[in-house]
Amino acid sequence: MSAPAHTPSPTGEPIAVAARARALLDRALPYLGPGLAAVLGLVALGHRSLDTGEAAAVAAARGPFSEVAERALSHDPARAGYTILLRPVVAWSDAELWARLPSVVAAVVAAVAAYRLGRRLAGRHAGAAASLVLASSLGVVLSSRAVGPLALALAAMLLSSALFARAVERGNALWWAVYAVSAALLPLTHPIAASALVAQVAAIVVARREIDLRLAVPAAAVATVESAFFLTAAVIDRADAADGAGPLTLGDIGFGVGRSLGWSPLLAALTLWGIVTLTRRSREAGAGLWKPVLVGGLALMPLAALLVAGIALPVFPRTALTVAAGGVGLAAGIGLVSIDDRGLRLASAAAVAVVAIAALGIAAAEDPKEDWREAARLVRAETTPRDTVVVVPARSRPAFAYYAPDLRTHLVGRGEAVSVVVAGNPALAAASARTVVSPPRYALLSEQPAGSRLVVQRWVRP
Repeated sequence: MSAPAHTPSPTGEPIAVAARARALLDRALPYLGPGLAAVLGLVALGHRSLDTGEAAAVAAARGPFSEVAERALSHDPARAGYTILLRPVVAWSDAELWARLPSVVAAVVAAVAAYRLGRRLAGRHAGAAASLVLASSLGVVLSSRAVGPLALALAAMLLSSALFARAVERGNALWWAVYAVSAALLPLTHPIAASALVAQVAAIVVARREIDLRLAVPAAAVATVESAFFLTAAVIDRADAADGAGPLTLGDIGFGVGRSLGWSPLLAALTLWGIVTLTRRSREAGAGLWKPVLVGGLALMPLAALLVAGIALPVFPRTALTVAAGGVGLAAGIGLVSIDDRGLRLASAAAVAVVAIAALGIAAAEDPKEDWREAARLVRAETTPRDTVVVVPARSRPAFAYYAPDLRTHLVGRGEAVSVVVAGNPALAAASARTVVSPPRYALLSEQPAGSRLVVQRWVRP
């Protein structure tokens, strides 16, 4: 005899629970990457002391708004946009946490833009995967936890590219105008951000039969002309920059590329597979070839731009190439969800997560390179009113002044004894200090580390 019609199926409730879980996960897809970016950025954000570059950025953002903007545009146009945005934050509070908070916000915006762009290119799951890969990338996490323009540049590149994709699909004048404004402002965040404009122009060329060139060409032209002005100013300023940057080396380039890939060979393979998948789908559909061109450009153009700039200008490839993580995350996310075999897809996702967690764990366990808070404590403990304090190199003086505003620094050593704070290679610290203490007037009494690349020396009269 059959059961009554109203008798529930013994497997009905588990099926309903699974369906509700899938529906909940589907609704949460847009928030996974941004949430992860916020968590990884905010944890112990103010614990580490500012380093030389961070302290210089904070010092540049102090003062009346008009003076900060004028000084940034005239003396450091490459960071002008970031400095102007940082100024109201520093006016509120220049504590480590508050000074770094804009970078965390920028990383969250980048994750949101990665989701939106990935969804438009390959669907919701690809967008969520791209956002998660980006948010967990070591280079992106480190940039989000530092005072500096790279997180903002990454967010601007992805946001501008997302607006570009929307303009291509919608095809109306309003979206092309919004895109043009976003693309024109890219160099104000960081010069390397203009590499996204090159990728977008290449995508326009490929999509010339799919879009209204009467709208796309003027938008790209306006953005290109405005970017050219900003880049020219940045190049002129950069030619004689005294910030410790040097010529390109193969080791620095390799380090920057590895950092943009999250030190994961699997992520590199997924990046290639994602671009191949987009290309294959575009050829099958007979349209949309601009999609792999855009994603590939976001991943490769930062390296090309850096190689060109490095011919004549001092650059920082180890950190600047972090912005390539945007294209890498997009391509890898698309490649991951396009794997047909479910078991292989889950295994690949788990492997990517394990490598990301390992890289983040190793980075978190490393000793700080420059602990200026500790350096200030060591100097205060030994310095008397008859002594002098010297910071080498001079560009590191804002970092020491941030933690010891009551201690006056000098260019050369005088008095009964000299405390010399040296940032850089510890093996060269004594040689660097000798240039400001004039031996044999002073002899080295002690040397104490304050991080792996910062030492405090005590020089006394023999």
